[in-house]
Amino acid sequence: MTQMNSLVMRDGAIHLETTDVPVPASGQVLVKSLACGICGSDLHLTRHYKEIFEFYKLLGMMSDQQDEHTSIMLGHEYCAEIVSYGPETQQTLPLGSKVTSVPFLMTQNNAAIGVTPGLSGAYSEYFIMDEVLLLPVPDHVPAAAAALTEPLAVGLHSVNRSGIEADDVALVTGCGPIGLAVISALHQRGIKNIIASDMQAEKLAMAESFGAQHVVNPKDQDEMQLAASVAGDRKVVIFECIGIPRIIKDFIERCPPKSTLVVTGIHTSESSVNYAYATVKELDLKFSYYYTPEEFAECLSAIADGKVHWQSLLTAKVGIDGVNEAFEVLSGGSDQIKVIIEPWRTGKLEAQ
Repeated sequence: MTQMNSLVMRDGAIHLETTDVPVPASGQVLVKSLACGICGSDLHLTRHYKEIFEFYKLLGMMSDQQDEHTSIMLGHEYCAEIVSYGPETQQTLPLGSKVTSVPFLMTQNNAAIGVTPGLSGAYSEYFIMDEVLLLPVPDHVPAAAAALTEPLAVGLHSVNRSGIEADDVALVTGCGPIGLAVISALHQRGIKNIIASDMQAEKLAMAESFGAQHVVNPKDQDEMQLAASVAGDRKVVIFECIGIPRIIKDFIERCPPKSTLVVTGIHTSESSVNYAYATVKELDLKFSYYYTPEEFAECLSAIADGKVHWQSLLTAKVGIDGVNEAFEVLSGGSDQIKVIIEPWRTGKLEAQ
């Protein structure tokens, strides 16, 4: 086995190609991808790859010799099966074990799996993980459910970053996978006043099932005024889970005084903000990015213990040859929540 099917992002398009199966180095493990979620950041990367690549160069993730035609093998929300171990590994988990992990390789300077040029991602049939980061997935947890650990951890980290307290009012804007993950984390923390804002009725209904006490469509009602009304003298904590740059400016201008704004969506474009609004209102601005290994493990445990309604998050599955169709559907403003790729098979997008 030296060749595999891989999904490669190049020039803003997804290509199904035959590539070399990666070879695990010291401390690494070769795994077979069982399930991988399509993340909003994957869609964002295909649409805005030029500006993202320029940002990558500033971060040192790409060299000046790499240009806008550089390829990336996507996939960072995954569950996989151990195929073989590289040298200098403990091999405490047997071959065939079902595992997940934070999508980083400590053995390669913390390179991020699924977003770093030159690394195989979990959209491919096989990819590399670090043995030291492996988390065994319990037998009763399906691979697709374990792949939800990553977006749930993003939501949990955002809640932890917010510093929200029991009497505060939470306003979650955008009820896609990350917004729902935030609502789930808030609900598990015992926050009693959670307001969910979205323009799709189906997603607002989902938000209620995840623990939101109030739902609002911002086309019909000002979500900031509703939050202020519910809060009274209490603080409003706003979780931005939309990822549209102009939203931040809009929220700063419209949110109640003394609010905390936690930016959780992905923003790579420059935008203009008049910080006088934030100053006069004495707002707290926070930004949330990824999660800790402990938060990741906590979310896997929550799935295993039945604390998360993960079944309702999984709205569709697709084989490796149907991912372009899935991207088109997701980019068109569909009501899908989480689409899972199963790279080991072929097949069109199908509802769950």
